[in-house]
Amino acid sequence: MILLFGGTTEGRQAAALLDRLGLPFIYSTKTRVEPFASSHGEFRHGALDEAAITELIASHGVRLVIDAAHPFASRLHRSVFELCKRFAIRLIRFDRAPVTFPDFDGLHSVADFPEAIALLERLAPTKLLALTGVQSVSPLRPWWRRREMLLRILPLSASMELARREGFPEAKLLPMNPDGPDEALEAIVREHGVDCLLAKESGESGFFPVKLRVAERCAIPLIVIRRPSAPEYDTVATSVEELEALLPDAATLKPLRTGYTTGACAAAATKAAVITLLDGTAPDSITITLPSGKVASFGIVSYSAEQGRARCGVRKFAGDDPDVTHGLLIVSEVSLLLDGEPGEVRFLRGEGVGKVTLPGLEISPGEPAINPVPRGMIRECIAAELRQRALRSAVAVTISAPGGEAVARKTMNARLGITGGISILGTSGEVVPYSMEAWLASIRQSVAVAAANGCTTLALTSGLRSERHLRTLYPDLPELTSIHYGNFIGRTLELVRENGGFSHVIVGVMLAKATKLAQGEADLSSRVVSLDPRWLATLAADLGYSPAITSQLADLRLVRNMMEIVPFGSDEPLYPAIAKACHRACRQWLPDTPLTFVLFDMEGRAVIST
Repeated sequence: MILLFGGTTEGRQAAALLDRLGLPFIYSTKTRVEPFASSHGEFRHGALDEAAITELIASHGVRLVIDAAHPFASRLHRSVFELCKRFAIRLIRFDRAPVTFPDFDGLHSVADFPEAIALLERLAPTKLLALTGVQSVSPLRPWWRRREMLLRILPLSASMELARREGFPEAKLLPMNPDGPDEALEAIVREHGVDCLLAKESGESGFFPVKLRVAERCAIPLIVIRRPSAPEYDTVATSVEELEALLPDAATLKPLRTGYTTGACAAAATKAAVITLLDGTAPDSITITLPSGKVASFGIVSYSAEQGRARCGVRKFAGDDPDVTHGLLIVSEVSLLLDGEPGEVRFLRGEGVGKVTLPGLEISPGEPAINPVPRGMIRECIAAELRQRALRSAVAVTISAPGGEAVARKTMNARLGITGGISILGTSGEVVPYSMEAWLASIRQSVAVAAANGCTTLALTSGLRSERHLRTLYPDLPELTSIHYGNFIGRTLELVRENGGFSHVIVGVMLAKATKLAQGEADLSSRVVSLDPRWLATLAADLGYSPAITSQLADLRLVRNMMEIVPFGSDEPLYPAIAKACHRACRQWLPDTPLTFVLFDMEGRAVIST
């Protein structure tokens, strides 16, 4: 799967290219865009923070990211760059070719909107024409509240609605496409008596040269907001041809690399530390046998020894899995105990490793968050080295992960009562990229912790966005009750039933996934099941909708366009019917526990079936 950030000319060009090459992709935009035909793409809109991008990458098995977003989307560019670097995902920046600025006296370059407003105060134009789009309504408010300003925006209902919400005078909006000839923009300037232009350095595809030429021709000032600085991308394309040349190498489906768990790294580091302590010399690498039966080698990247103790570190490698602990240094410090029984291994908590504070996990409260299998691996490594040297002793082991406390904030640890750092995990010793088993193991753990801590209600959602929507309806639910099922709704409900002890379960699902769940699908991934517009059309016909509406639904390509045909809400029979169908589907996996189903649209509006 390829993740394409668009909403631009370059975004549409990249989408058309991926479609032509038959490569599956997700087209992501900040605001809703007018749909265009696509055989291999699925569409989503809405601003994404790092957590949401991570979730999108993990849930769809993203192998390549193409950043074709607007040059001024600085925060998005930086987040995408950092995440791709962290998860070792190939990133291509599909950028706009730079434009050479002409040399004329009326051209003024500024860094941002505040600097532009300060310059406008000095120039004091009678009427400004802003060519910076509807997103600039808010930053330009200090100017247009007091002075004459026209604003050119795209002729889209979403743009008009945003301008209205911001309070911009509708009479001063110029809804039109920017792709007209020089004469079209020049005519507007002369007709309205415009004596200053404001634009962004938007490149050739943003029709920046047209603005330059018109300003020079009309002999009026042009204030240009410079492009913000961008990350240092390894791969940049500025044409469709360049992008296509990069795709075969980037998009070829190579076998995903497996990695190693924090537990395997901790065991390897411990073995190296014991050898360093007993022999006085640190090894360059260590070989251990994993619980899976495979033999793995680990390089030792740091070590130290002093009287009675030794430390060694192993760098965590997660392969091609989007694991937040990838790259962390896992350190083990060992020392011999004089007050312990021979063979005893005492586990201590170091920097960056969490502490268990709640019941329900496999480790008792108060203990360092080192799971049973890693503890067993560590014990075996210690016992083997002592046995080889005919020694009998108790050993203290302190596992640490510098930087682990910050990394743990990106995990569910705090919600599970694991404070102060990461968990040392692993059952096989290997990290399998995008493993369903790993996701289900975390769900099973979350359900067990909720039950052990007296939670009688569970709130199941696919991720952070639907959880936030659900919390607006149920603000009193403890955080411990919220569990993310990702795409695995059927198996999650089965785990809830297997655990037992809950008196109420609330399931929140966004509309796109709900159309699949309503048909009884247990896995809501777009890779497993796609939209079936015929099912929707049949449902609508059974509910008495007109042939015109059912025909439109039968031709539906994107779920979000359904709301343009039938407005979302409880007063439309279609959405309560979908919610009830989802409720019935959930019953096949959780037949007896009282259950509430909540259907959400992208804005968080809800239709409830109890």
